[in-house]
Amino acid sequence: MKEKLLAHFHKIGPRRFVIGTVTMLIITDILNCVYLKLAWIKNDLSQRMVLQIIDQMKLQPADFNPTTMLEIGGLVDKSFDFFMFIILINNLFFYFFYLRQKLWAQGYVLFYTLTAALFSGTLLFDGYGMGSGWLIFNLMTIPFYLYLYMGVKLLKDETTLVPQKKAR
Repeated sequence: MKEKLLAHFHKIGPRRFVIGTVTMLIITDILNCVYLKLAWIKNDLSQRMVLQIIDQMKLQPADFNPTTMLEIGGLVDKSFDFFMFIILINNLFFYFFYLRQKLWAQGYVLFYTLTAALFSGTLLFDGYGMGSGWLIFNLMTIPFYLYLYMGVKLLKDETTLVPQKKAR
């Protein structure tokens, strides 16, 4: 089976596979961020976090002005948005260097595709009440991420510049 997959990936072409992989990973990253933001809003997670913080401080929500509660909730929302932004920037950094055939970036993409498949699998069981669209999206991304994982793994030699050891 490995030989058939390798022939399939060679038919696509190593360079086109890398470009397609990066493009598709960027699209799925954006879609994941959109869905996670929708889940964040739908489940009112910022308000839950604010109430948890207040509870951990041994205070009561009634001790705070409603405007203050809204501001704290807004801060938590913006922190979540910033977290998603940082993840996207981080991934774009590694994708850029994967396009530049760096071995260490390929290792990141390899690890990322495998863990993304596992993460999508866990989201099948805990869908955050997002409905069938989220379920279908995660069902489709599991084989997709595994396909990319196999392609990155099998085309390792053709898609990276491996530094040669200096002769002594």
